[in-house]
Amino acid sequence: MGTDLDTALTSARRAGRKVAWGTVAVAAALVGILAIAAWLRLKGMGWGLPYSYQDPDERVVLAHAFRMSQGHLDPGFFLYPSLLFEVIGGLIRLISLGYAPHGLSLTSTAAFVTDPTPYYLIGRGVAAVCGVVSVYLVYRLGRQAYSRPVGLLAAAFVAIVPLDVRYSHQAVTDVPATMLGLLALLLFLRAAQRRDARSLLLGAVVTGLATGTKYNLGMLVVPGLVACWYVWRDEPLRRFARALPRRVLGRLVAPMLLAYLLSTPFTLLDPRHFVADFAKQNRIVANGWLGFEHVHNGYWYNLSVNLAASLGVVLLCLGIAGLVLALVRRRPADVMFASFAIVYYLYVSSWHELMDRYLLPIVPLLVLLAVRLCVELAGVPLVRRRLVVAAAAAALLLGAVVLPARASITYSQSLRGTDVRSVAKAWLERHLPARAVIAEEPYGPPLVTLTDLPYYRAARLSPPAYTVYSLPLPLPGARDPRDRLKFLQTHKVTYVVLSSEVDKRVLAARSTYPAQIAFYGILSARAQLVARFAPRAGESGPVITVYRLPASLRRPAHTA
Repeated sequence: MGTDLDTALTSARRAGRKVAWGTVAVAAALVGILAIAAWLRLKGMGWGLPYSYQDPDERVVLAHAFRMSQGHLDPGFFLYPSLLFEVIGGLIRLISLGYAPHGLSLTSTAAFVTDPTPYYLIGRGVAAVCGVVSVYLVYRLGRQAYSRPVGLLAAAFVAIVPLDVRYSHQAVTDVPATMLGLLALLLFLRAAQRRDARSLLLGAVVTGLATGTKYNLGMLVVPGLVACWYVWRDEPLRRFARALPRRVLGRLVAPMLLAYLLSTPFTLLDPRHFVADFAKQNRIVANGWLGFEHVHNGYWYNLSVNLAASLGVVLLCLGIAGLVLALVRRRPADVMFASFAIVYYLYVSSWHELMDRYLLPIVPLLVLLAVRLCVELAGVPLVRRRLVVAAAAAALLLGAVVLPARASITYSQSLRGTDVRSVAKAWLERHLPARAVIAEEPYGPPLVTLTDLPYYRAARLSPPAYTVYSLPLPLPGARDPRDRLKFLQTHKVTYVVLSSEVDKRVLAARSTYPAQIAFYGILSARAQLVARFAPRAGESGPVITVYRLPASLRRPAHTA
């Protein structure tokens, strides 16, 4: 009897030690994954500063966040919701209490104009933190939905997915919105699995905040409805049918809407601006963006180009197969993940502005479903062939990790050296006369304007400054109200600066932009080519071309 008891106690102690060591191993693996995620997202964060060469939308976000830090609560801008503006603006305000660059308050316009480096670092820091938290949430989501190995492996994959890595370097809305979306899914899943109405309510609140960061995330109402079904489906059918609309309204729609309005209150307080900007944003996504003129099937393009580049072909195929498996199994997590991924994909693919970042909210779900598929394959109970199947599943996962890892490493390596726009800026400041009148395309060198010169003087700086007019970005379906040549003549422009980020895409869609093509032809035939800057070894960025208009082009036609 005593021997049996001793044996049982010994076995229990060994089992306890195994569990303890297993917990430690999982914790260590998770810490390692998060460390890799942080390294990939923080490396090169300051590249290019004080100029934003990665995404012009950064400047838009930070400009409105800065205004909010000065106390202007109405953004007067609703192409994006305002929660991220508020968060970054609040951080700027908080940091300004102990930090004053060049002796200027961080909330002073002079500080923002003359050296925006601190503001970019704050905004990019928020995105990087959200990216790392997203990796952790993927672990939690995978563990709760399927198993701990699925959670760990999926987190490891998302840590190196190039789409998430790239946008975690930029002060834009996509990664913070994705993080909130994953948190909402985690809460909805908990509500569905535990029949927990409180988790459903919290998920609805987080969904409202996600929508207040990026409008697209309002599609999280789909997994919210799935959670509602699972929370109350065990009730008698008559009671369920009668009470469900009221519960959906009270536990999902109302808290979601309230959280959105609290995060973007001027939707109601400034309705004229909101309606105008929201309608404008819908026109843009409906008509398309420069570079997408020849894309006629957004569903195929998002699959074959955007998702393939983001995940790699192997991981994408595994994700699609995992999606099919989810539709077959139909567990609460399967229904929730599959419904959101499919509905969201169909929604954004119906647009004609097909930016890869719009797919970011469903990328972690495809990774989760891909990993779940491989883990289940490895556990197939076929005694004679189990090792073969497990080896095949491991090989698939290994093959799936290669392309995303290589793309993320390549991206990290690109965040060094000099951008050719800095080279062009330095040359122009040496060779162009001060106060020259310049017309510049988007994605050109960041020249100092005469409008900004007083702020530089307040910071005791005296850079060369110019009168700079921005040439509008050509867009499909949008008529340019300006006759470009007449505009240059009216404003007495002497120099025109072009960027291949614009003209290369315009030349690839000649039939869509005949007026723009004609304008380029006039410059090529009649203007003087002053300089051309193309990236050399160790440099990156677009080709910058500088023209000087002759006197004949600077005079209106009737006086020529």
